Amino acid sequence: MPGSAAFGALAGVVLFFLVFDPRLLDPGYWAWLLDGDPATEYLGWRFFRAEAWQWPPGASRSYGLEVGSAIPYSDSIPLAALAGKLFRGLLPEPFQYFGLWMLACFALQGFFGGLLAALASTRALERYAITLLFVASVPLLDRAIGHYALMSHWTVLWGLWLALRPNRELATAQWTALLCLASLVHAYLLVLVLALWVADVVRRRHFDPEPRPGFGVAFRHVTIVAIALVATMALAGYFVIPGSSASGGAAYFGKYAANLNAFWNPGWGSAFLPNLPVMKGSELEGHGYLGLGVLVLLAAAGLSLVAPGTPRVDVKPYLPLIAAATALWLVSLSHQIAWGDRVIVELPIRGKLLDLLATFRASGRLIWVAMYALTFAAAAIVAARFAPRAATLLIVAAVALQLVDLAPRFVAMRGYFDDRFFAAPSKRSSPLVSPFWKEAAKHYRTIRMAPAASNTRGWEWLSLYAVDHGMAINTGQFARLPHARIGEANRRLTVALGRGELDPGTIYLLWSRDARFDWQIGPDDGVGVFDGYVVIAPRWFAEPRGPIAPDYLVRGPKHGVAP
Repeated sequence: MPGSAAFGALAGVVLFFLVFDPRLLDPGYWAWLLDGDPATEYLGWRFFRAEAWQWPPGASRSYGLEVGSAIPYSDSIPLAALAGKLFRGLLPEPFQYFGLWMLACFALQGFFGGLLAALASTRALERYAITLLFVASVPLLDRAIGHYALMSHWTVLWGLWLALRPNRELATAQWTALLCLASLVHAYLLVLVLALWVADVVRRRHFDPEPRPGFGVAFRHVTIVAIALVATMALAGYFVIPGSSASGGAAYFGKYAANLNAFWNPGWGSAFLPNLPVMKGSELEGHGYLGLGVLVLLAAAGLSLVAPGTPRVDVKPYLPLIAAATALWLVSLSHQIAWGDRVIVELPIRGKLLDLLATFRASGRLIWVAMYALTFAAAAIVAARFAPRAATLLIVAAVALQLVDLAPRFVAMRGYFDDRFFAAPSKRSSPLVSPFWKEAAKHYRTIRMAPAASNTRGWEWLSLYAVDHGMAINTGQFARLPHARIGEANRRLTVALGRGELDPGTIYLLWSRDARFDWQIGPDDGVGVFDGYVVIAPRWFAEPRGPIAPDYLVRGPKHGVAP
């Protein structure tokens, strides 16, 4: 292992503690997660841990019921969730692993950045300096706002290292491990690593100098990797919803796309370069800022390649990687190609092709391979094309410029994260204040929102209430939705409420002001309004509910329309 890898891991850990409060590492501190995307990541894990093992092992039935599906679709980092569930008897309750995952991502970012640096240069000082370019990654830090699985950029660096290494054999074991791990972290990262794997296979088989792996060797490699990956994805629960559900929706494709100015647009937080406009909605996904230091290295590398009298560079072995990075970048732009805050070209893509591309709803994320590849290429070309002293001076100076350029961003984000993860959570409180909820949890095992949907009103607090009391719930927030199942669930809800054919173990909450249900209840059923929800409680009066419990609800028979 090169020293730059160990140095990078240490640098990543140092950067983590410079930007984040170590209290995030406390497994018992979870309140910082109960907001937006982090809420579904945390709650998905809580429900997954609490319920019995299903088949496939990654299936999660109690969080979302028909709306939900499996642990990959709550972005709960399946690798950590499966390991946590396996050892749940040894873990305290509650337990959150997201802070520890963030720390691991920074350390692994530096480790694999150090491996890449060792490929870029043979000189120790240059290696250490180049490693810092990968550690101080803008998109890695930006994802800490709440996309903790997507902080795992080390998977991309690992894949890039495998695709760039000079060895000519196909690294079956490493690619199998990397692709399976990526699938257990996040689907977007899996796509990026898959592209790098394809580029590596094509390179070793067709573009490297002889001797190359034979057809039989390549076929065996592809077969082993593919079978292992599909099996891992199946066990994780990727296939528990129909393939059509994987589409992110054509309406979203283009909204979260990369901008043509992405590489040199800091968005904010650069000490030297101004914020440039982007399309509304792509303020996060539309940026791929390389940093001023990397931009300077790219300019120097470009000049060294076109300077008169310089030898030609043999780029043939790298053509598959260049093609993969370019293809991902093109898809990241979407069919609505924007320069600044204006769409300058709209490609006439419609129908099934658009639905397929819409799988990458946040297509701007696909720019990450090109970002890291350009960072590596800039440093490697400078290290190879300049005289040793000049190269070292230029690289070290560029890294210093990079850190100074990004310093305001890191300082500002320290304050932002302190507010987001500590000050704001201290002010949160559940809107479920009625004593009715505590009493209801003694008698019902399921909560059904009517209509069934993702992101229902107050879903975070209702889901937390449910998991705290060992209940299942048919709401939540999910990366992809089985729309046909949700439609069927709402059809059954409409029939059950309209006929009064209610499940005695289920409490029904009518929550939407835009959806009205005819309902009727029997003489033992109850109805009431608590904290803004119309509640229908089957057989509430069928048995004693405690001395004050009957006062919560009105006794049937009754019918009505609600909300």
